[in-house]
Amino acid sequence: MSAASPDPLLAPDTAAFDACWRRIGVQGDRSCERLAQHVHCHHCERHAEAAMQLLDRHRLDLAATAADHTPPADAPQAGGATLSALVFRLGQDWLALPTTLLQEVSVLVPVHGIPYPRSRSLRGLCNVRGTLVPCLSLDLLLGLAPEATPQDRPRMLILDAPGGALVVQVHAVDAVHALPRALLQEPRHASGLAASQLAAAVLQWQQRSITLLDAERLTQAMLRSLA
Repeated sequence: MSAASPDPLLAPDTAAFDACWRRIGVQGDRSCERLAQHVHCHHCERHAEAAMQLLDRHRLDLAATAADHTPPADAPQAGGATLSALVFRLGQDWLALPTTLLQEVSVLVPVHGIPYPRSRSLRGLCNVRGTLVPCLSLDLLLGLAPEATPQDRPRMLILDAPGGALVVQVHAVDAVHALPRALLQEPRHASGLAASQLAAAVLQWQQRSITLLDAERLTQAMLRSLA
């Protein structure tokens, strides 16, 4: 990394922590005594501590803006004949996420674990175009057990949460579709995933049973995982 390149662990108030990896670590002169033990700065507790500080900063920004953020309604009774949503697979289940929450779909990127995560849903941090972004387990947020289904087209969804992006990994992505609102049904009489508190509706569409996730409740669940 050149001197002009932004460091994802450096925030405007860099005095809050010592970016030692740039001085004596793998991006510096490699004089750090810890390199013999850890091989790379990513494995060192100092780097992990800096990541935790960044995560704290990110969490506070999210909490500060969440109170003023009113996500667009995605309930079945909302206006318009169709609802724009990304259809994807998680395990054996097909789900849909309103595109109001979606920033982009990405190929898989490495997830760097952090020591003592605040919740089981927090997998770690991943680098999205030079910025460290929290990566959450959508399986656990939805109350699903880890799925052993082959991941033929795994992707990461970068979500546009208030205050900053969040990332979840899914097993396969279909496409963005205009779902007919007339087919959306209340999930309260459903079972399994469709009965989840994060479900807004269910529909039978293109020979699939699809659970539409509630953008607002999903966002709040992700924020709680960072608290």
